[in-house]
Amino acid sequence: MQTFNTCMQSVAIDVLQAILSRGEVDAIILDSIEAITIAKLYFSIHSTRLDLQNKWLHLLHSIFSLSTSRLETSRQVAGGDQETTVEGSTLREKTADSAERYPMNPLLIQTLVEGISTQSNQAVLQHWLDFVLMAIPQFQPSLQAVVGPLNDCLCRQVLSCVADVLGMTPQSQISADDDLASVSDSELIMLLNALERLILLSLAYTSEADPSDDESNVTERAPVENTGLLGYVSTVFSSDGNTSNQAEQLTASSDTMIWTEPCS
Repeated sequence: MQTFNTCMQSVAIDVLQAILSRGEVDAIILDSIEAITIAKLYFSIHSTRLDLQNKWLHLLHSIFSLSTSRLETSRQVAGGDQETTVEGSTLREKTADSAERYPMNPLLIQTLVEGISTQSNQAVLQHWLDFVLMAIPQFQPSLQAVVGPLNDCLCRQVLSCVADVLGMTPQSQISADDDLASVSDSELIMLLNALERLILLSLAYTSEADPSDDESNVTERAPVENTGLLGYVSTVFSSDGNTSNQAEQLTASSDTMIWTEPCS
């Protein structure tokens, strides 16, 4: 019976994938499909059902693609006139707007974290890491909120793997028997590669907001530069310049008076 249910669910996922590929899905229905897909993934993790997780992840990727493309199209249509008139609109403003408008499912982050960190789910760890490393760069910054928790999760996983490997070779005793670790070298390499990619994505996105912060700090610090010792010195220089300008004006006015007296 369980095999038959698995086959039926696999066929249903394929049908949904074909429908989503055509793009003829209402927004409300699309949100419902996204919520059901994430719930199915969460249930599959905790019920140790690994056979359909890859298909559910592919379906979730298609849902993200359709949702973000619709949001981007609606944003361009709504703000098309404003973008043509305002030349100062930057890529940072566009990405921030799309990030604010994307309705992220509240169970998504928890599902991704547990899909990577659950011990019984390690057989399909590669599928989860492939999904994360493919979806987040493609739909950034809509999925930027996922990067921080996933970085923490991968750091904990790497530390656990390193502790497991170090625990196999204690310095106090050397065993002649072979020790077996619960983590493989390929799993550790996968986690390190994924952690490196996510850290780069996090740094790349935060660096886009740095120039605006620097400009605001410069503008805020500008009035303060006239205070202190250097401020007094600049004031002295400015007073000298004012006196020299006044002297030039006086000589110029006196010259004009001397030149105009003979005419009178």
